[in-house]
Amino acid sequence: MNLFGPGLDPEDYKSDTPEECDDLARRIAHKIVERDLTVPAIIFLESIKPVSFLGSQMLVFANPVISLLVQSGDYYRFVRMIEDRENVEKLTVAIEEENALVSEQRRKAKLEKRKNRKGFFRGLFRRNKNHSGA
Repeated sequence: MNLFGPGLDPEDYKSDTPEECDDLARRIAHKIVERDLTVPAIIFLESIKPVSFLGSQMLVFANPVISLLVQSGDYYRFVRMIEDRENVEKLTVAIEEENALVSEQRRKAKLEKRKNRKGFFRGLFRRNKNHSGA
């Protein structure tokens, strides 16, 4: 009986390298920030950090129900990842870094848009400068 779902081999998910955990944390962080769930996600992660191992075991227990919704090996990597409190902290840091990056990109786009905007008063002041100098 394959507890890992259809078509998934448990041997493929036994050992995850720290790089794979970091990559998964970055992908999860990107999805969280993309959906503007940064603050709720950080609050949730900080609150479950002391019981992260129990939470991961509950996700293993809920596997039959969750496998109806999620059919990806990343789910099992996530379950193993949150067993360790350090990985929960890494995920929190990854979310904060992704949020800072996206915030900076949005700020730059807003400044660029503001710089290229032609408003009523800007046009009025340009006309007055051109007429007063002639």
